[in-house]
Amino acid sequence: MLIGCRHSRCMITSQDLRAHLSQGKTLSASWLFLGSPVATEVLSAAGFDLLLLDREHAPGGLDTLYHQLRSANVPVIVRLDAADPSQIKLALDAGAQGIAVSNLSTGDQARSLVASTRYVPEGTRGIQRLSRAAGYGIQWEQYRTTTGAAPLTMAVIETVEGLENLDDILSVEGLDIVFIGAVDFAAGLGHLNDMTHSDVTGAIAHIEKRTHSAGKALGGLANTPEDAADKRAHGYQLLSFGSDALFLRDGALTAAKTAREALA
Repeated sequence: MLIGCRHSRCMITSQDLRAHLSQGKTLSASWLFLGSPVATEVLSAAGFDLLLLDREHAPGGLDTLYHQLRSANVPVIVRLDAADPSQIKLALDAGAQGIAVSNLSTGDQARSLVASTRYVPEGTRGIQRLSRAAGYGIQWEQYRTTTGAAPLTMAVIETVEGLENLDDILSVEGLDIVFIGAVDFAAGLGHLNDMTHSDVTGAIAHIEKRTHSAGKALGGLANTPEDAADKRAHGYQLLSFGSDALFLRDGALTAAKTAREALA
């Protein structure tokens, strides 16, 4: 773990995360898909630098999001399914240190993402000084000059349209990270479950090169230690390792297999 909190309320800011990226360091993350505050608490204690909380596929509403963020003692980036200003505002007010948008496919969507994370007049985010993120007003001045001033922003590129509009997306000031959603990207290119196809690897290499040239941080999935090493060699600065759902499934399968063998 490069950074992290060891007390009940996380004070690591988006500026801290951004500083680590600007120094060329690689951050580790894991995904939250279960909508579970308990799973969030476990993963936040495991040693990851930050967590990626999914709101595209995961269950639960706004109350669940609040409970999950209360359970985390490391920074959390919330992934939404669109650059919806109202949903971005709710996630940030709840305490997210950053916002990721899935299927981000145009420069206008990237501009909307960034604008929605910045307070008026720099952006379009409305001010709520009594939000949880601002300590219900007690920490407003600190919040508005740190994370509140510029939450981390991440575009998840996973569509052919996103590839076609990549340079326009990368031109957006305030966009911090481009995360390659390789699984959906491969499917969109007509190669479902085949991320080794030359069409897929060639397109990913193009995204990597253009992202580096634009001065943005690059993120992606790390499925194995070898995969992580390869991505680090290609300049990735945010690597996600598994998820709460994956850890539970694999742990349960292993335990069930052990039980069957023991009781045979």
